[in-house]
Amino acid sequence: MAGVGFELKKLFTARTAAGHIKAYSYSAIITAGPFALMTSMVLAVQSLFAYYGIEGEASQVFVASVVYAFVFSQILSAGFIMVLTRYLADSLSLGRFENVTASLFGMGAIITVLGAVAAGIFFWDKPLPLLTKWLGYLFFAELLLAWTESVYLSAVKRYSRLLISYLAGVLVSVFLVWIFLSQTSLQPEQSGLLAMDIGMGLINLLFLLHITSYFGLNKGGQNFAFLPYFERHWRLFLTATCYMLGLFLPNIIIWQGDWGVMVGGTYLYSPIYDVVTFYAFLSILPLMTMFVVTVETNFYERYAHYFAYITQKGNFREIDDARKDLLHTLWFELRHITEFQLVFTLVALAVGNYLLSWSGITYNQVNMYNVLLFGAFFTGLLQLVYILLVYFDYQKSVQSLSAVFFLSNLLLGLWGLYYGGSYSYGFTFFLAAALSFIWAFVKLNHFAQRINYLVFCSQPVFYRSTSGILTRFTLWLYGDKYVNLETARSDNHENKP
Repeated sequence: MAGVGFELKKLFTARTAAGHIKAYSYSAIITAGPFALMTSMVLAVQSLFAYYGIEGEASQVFVASVVYAFVFSQILSAGFIMVLTRYLADSLSLGRFENVTASLFGMGAIITVLGAVAAGIFFWDKPLPLLTKWLGYLFFAELLLAWTESVYLSAVKRYSRLLISYLAGVLVSVFLVWIFLSQTSLQPEQSGLLAMDIGMGLINLLFLLHITSYFGLNKGGQNFAFLPYFERHWRLFLTATCYMLGLFLPNIIIWQGDWGVMVGGTYLYSPIYDVVTFYAFLSILPLMTMFVVTVETNFYERYAHYFAYITQKGNFREIDDARKDLLHTLWFELRHITEFQLVFTLVALAVGNYLLSWSGITYNQVNMYNVLLFGAFFTGLLQLVYILLVYFDYQKSVQSLSAVFFLSNLLLGLWGLYYGGSYSYGFTFFLAAALSFIWAFVKLNHFAQRINYLVFCSQPVFYRSTSGILTRFTLWLYGDKYVNLETARSDNHENKP
C-alpha cells in the first residue's frame, strides 16, 4: 500500500477526534470501498432482474458466472501479483520507473493468455450458448487485469480518482442492464454480463489512464524485465497461490457435496454456503482497515528506522534500540488489532443471528455462520502475520504457513465432505484457520526472538544471480539494456514519475 501512509500520516497529524475519524474513514474507503462498490454492482443487477421478474436459471447463471470469475481470477493471479509487487517495490525504491508501465502490459499479456487457456478448457464441452461463454470469459479476463493494475494503483496515491473510477463503472453497468433488459432481445444473463463487462472495461481503462499519467508511457520500456523475479522469488509465487487456494478450497470442496447445485450444465456451486461465507467475511473488514492504519502510520516507521541503522552503519546501541522499538510496536499493534476485531466479530455474531434467522435461513445454517465468523477472524489474523513476515522477506516461514493453511483446508475439507456430512461444513474451515494462525504465530514469535540473527546471519554472503530459462530469455530479449534491479544502484535511474 505504498503511498497510503503519506496520506494517512497527514490526517493523523491533526491529533483531534475529527482528524482521527477522518483518517479511519479514509482508510476504510481505501480498503473496503472498491469491494463495496463491486458488491453493490452485482446486487443492483440482481435487483433489476427481480424487478423484471427474471428468476430461475437465468439469474443463477448470471450469479454463478460472476462468482466463478471472481474466485478463479483471484486464484490464478495471486502468485503473479505477489512477484510483480516485489518487482515494483524494487523499481520504486531504486527510482527506476522506465519499465514500470511496460511491466503492466507484459504481465497483463501473460495473465490474460493463461486465463484464456483455462477458460477455454473449462467451457470446451459446456452446453451454455457461445455468447454467454464469451461474456463470462471477458469478465474473468477483466478481473485478472483489475487485480494486476491494483499493484500499481497503491503507488499512484490518487484515491479519490480511483474511487470515482469504480463508481463510474458501477453506474454505467447498472444503467446498461436496465437498457438491455428493457430495449433488447438479449437473454437476461447475457444482458447482465454484457453490462458488467462494459462497466468493468471502463474501470480498467480509467485505471490504466491513472497509471500511465503517473508513471509515464516509455516507448522503449521492457515489458518482460520482471521475468527473472519468478526464479529469484519462486517461494513468493507458491506462497500466494497456496494461500489463495486455501482460502477458496472449502467452497470448492463443498460444491462437490450434497449442497452443490449445477446451473446451466456448467457451473457447480453452493448458494447457501457461499452466501453465508460472504457474510462472515464481511465482518473482518474493520480488521483490514485497522491494519492499513497501523502498518502505514506506526509499524513501517519503526521498520524503516531499524533497517536504516543497519544499512547506514548505525552503531550496535542504535540498532538494538531500533530493534526493541520495532518489536514493541509489532506486538502492541497486533494485540490492539486482535482486540479491535474481536469486538466487531462479537457484534456480527449478535446481529447476524437475528438478521439471518429473520431472513429465512435455517437454525443449522445460522450455527454454520457463527462458526464461519471465527474462521474468518483467524483467517484475517493469519493474513496480518503473513504480510508482516513478507515485510521481513522471511520467505521460508511464509511459505510454510501458507502450505499449512492449504493442506489443512484440503484434508479437513475432504474429511468433512466424505465423513463429517453437512454438519461439519464451516467447522472444518474454522479448524484449518485456527491451526494455521497458531502456526503463523509460532513462526512470527520465532522470527521476533531471532530477528538480529535472521537479518544479519541467515542471508547469503555473496549475491547469486539466477541463470534459469526465464533469465536467459530476458537477456536474449534485451541484451545489455537489461538491468538487474537487485544489483543496480539507485543513482542510475533515468526518469521519475
